[in-house]
Amino acid sequence: MKQRLLLIICAFILSVNLSYSQIIDRYGINIGTSYSTQIWKPKWHNNDIKYKYGLQAFLQAEKDFTKVLALRLEFGYLQKGFIDNSPPVIILNNGYGPRIEPINNKVILHDLALNIGLKIKPFKTICAPYLFIGLRSDYMIAYKDLEYAPPYSTIMTPYEYTLKTFNKFNCGGLISLGIDIDNLFYFEIEFNPNFTKNLNDTYLSVRDNCWGLKIGLNMNKLFETKHKRTILDILNETLPQKKL
Repeated sequence: MKQRLLLIICAFILSVNLSYSQIIDRYGINIGTSYSTQIWKPKWHNNDIKYKYGLQAFLQAEKDFTKVLALRLEFGYLQKGFIDNSPPVIILNNGYGPRIEPINNKVILHDLALNIGLKIKPFKTICAPYLFIGLRSDYMIAYKDLEYAPPYSTIMTPYEYTLKTFNKFNCGGLISLGIDIDNLFYFEIEFNPNFTKNLNDTYLSVRDNCWGLKIGLNMNKLFETKHKRTILDILNETLPQKKL
C-alpha cells in the first residue's frame, strides 16, 4: 500500500508540474514497445521461456540544470512478462492420451512505472544523440497467465499460483540511448535490468529483464511559434506555387 501511495503522489506531482511550463523546459508523451522476459532459477522442468513484445506509454517532463544535464521524470503504463514455448503436455494413459494444447502462451504483467534520472546531452545539433541514466520503479496492478485447454476439464493456468506470490513493487536501473530531433521529437532504445526480484524463496528465484524502443513528442515545443513557422515553410516548399 505504501508503494502504491508513493506512485500516486509522484503521478500527481508530475501532472501539476506539466501545467506550469515556465518551470518545466519540456513536457510531452512517449509511446513504444517493450521486449521483456524473466529469468527463472532453477528453470521449471523443460520450460522454454522467451522474450515477448508489449506496450509502453508514458507522460514525461524535463528540467534543464545546465546546457548538458537535464532531469527527466516519467510516469506511465508498461507491459512485462514472457512467452512459454514449451511443447504441449501429453496426459493420461501413460503419456499416450490427449494433448493439452495452448490457447495463449504469453504471461503478461500489467505495471504502472515511474522513471527518474539524468539526461546527458553533450551535442547541440538538430539531430543530437544523448544518454539517459536513471532508475525505474514499477508496481504490478494486474497479470494474465498463459492458458491450456485440456479436453476433459476447465482451462488450466499453470503459473497462476506463482504469479499470485510475486512482489508487486520492483526497482531496477534504466539506461537509454536516444536521438533528439530539433528538441521536438526523440527516439530511444532502453535497457531495464531489475535490481529486485519478483520472487525469491527457498525453491525459486524470478527476475524481470526488459528492453524498450519508443518515440516521444515534446508537446510544448510543438506549439511554439518557431515550429509553426517551420511546418508552414515546409508546406510552402512542397506544394506547387501559382504563377501570377
